[in-house]
Amino acid sequence: MNRVTANAPVTAPKESAPEQARRGRLLAGVYATVVVAATAGFVGLAIFVREEDVITGFDAPVAQAIQSVNAPVLSWILLHVSDLGWAPLDIVCVVLIAGALAALRLRLEAVVVVVSTLLAGGFGSLTKDVVQRARPTASFVHLAGHLADFSFPSGHVIFATVLFGTTFGIVWIVWSSSVLRNVVLVLLASVVVLMGPSRIYMGEHWPSDVIGAYCLGGLWVAGTLEFVLALRPRVRPWWQGREFRRRWKPLV
Repeated sequence: MNRVTANAPVTAPKESAPEQARRGRLLAGVYATVVVAATAGFVGLAIFVREEDVITGFDAPVAQAIQSVNAPVLSWILLHVSDLGWAPLDIVCVVLIAGALAALRLRLEAVVVVVSTLLAGGFGSLTKDVVQRARPTASFVHLAGHLADFSFPSGHVIFATVLFGTTFGIVWIVWSSSVLRNVVLVLLASVVVLMGPSRIYMGEHWPSDVIGAYCLGGLWVAGTLEFVLALRPRVRPWWQGREFRRRWKPLV
């Protein structure tokens, strides 16, 4: 029997080219399925959210269940996460994230994140004017405040999903795995996940407003990351700045 040398390096077997291709096709298939589902979800909601049955059969019961949360810490979080979407904290969030990306020599990503967030907000406002869905009323839920504009989709959720979600994707691609990276990813994801329930908890949006905004925001994040990955090799080295930890390529 052969004896293994104590200092011999242990390496994991590399995947064969066919196996890598199979994994690539599987990932592309899952990605395409999610994109199609999000697109269908957003379009379907934009068409049907004004139906009264949507409110009585889905929105009101779900909103009432979320507003029944009584845990002090969670209630405080749900009340204040929405503050990040109001001025001046929304501007502070954009400046801090863009500044952090630029400091990490991710200059192209810093510019794209800011522009993408602004464009997504504008598209969300345009969609509100087209759909013209009324805000929740006190006859169904408790209202923390009265907002005069239309309700679908939630602008706060679009803002959080695009700004923090795109930054999540960039950090995950660029930053090698570490405790600090994982903490940053959890913080970014937490803002995205909590913003929707926060808007419902405050009675300023219906649950379907939030779901539609997540669908739109998710599509916007996917498109933004695809754009960055496609544009990065075509810009000057100064804009590319920091090298990615792996050779990521667009999926479409």
